[in-house]
Amino acid sequence: MGVFMACEREHLTKRIEERGLRATEARCRILELLHETHQHYTPEEMLEALRERGRPLSIATLYQNLQKLSETGLIARFVGPDGHTRYDVNTQPHHHLICKICGRMVDVGVTGPLGSLRPRALFEGEDLDSWRLGEIHLEFHGVCPECQARQADREKPTA
Repeated sequence: MGVFMACEREHLTKRIEERGLRATEARCRILELLHETHQHYTPEEMLEALRERGRPLSIATLYQNLQKLSETGLIARFVGPDGHTRYDVNTQPHHHLICKICGRMVDVGVTGPLGSLRPRALFEGEDLDSWRLGEIHLEFHGVCPECQARQADREKPTA
């Protein structure tokens, strides 16, 4: 493990312990994966990614630790646009840009005054004025550069 990796591990260990948890190998592996890739994994995808890195965990260990890490606010748990539970290391308020083809999800911020956004009823009789708004989550959908390149390659005429 290089100096950078050792420093990163020390930082993760400190963050885990600050939340009242033991900094187990499994918790460190999970957080390292999420910090290094910035992906929004399902548990199954995470299991595969850890296995590919040569750092596998059992499914029970993974689920137990995802639960603890999300309960303590070290990672965020959410339901993605595909209906699957996903985990995000970015626990700050943010939004997502999602590729319509491959499903890749990227964290994004939004310029402009989010506080001025207001929902409007789509059906008559819905009283939205009495609602107290909490968080705002937006999803942007498009086609990522990799999928655009694959589409362009398929559309090239063959000689």
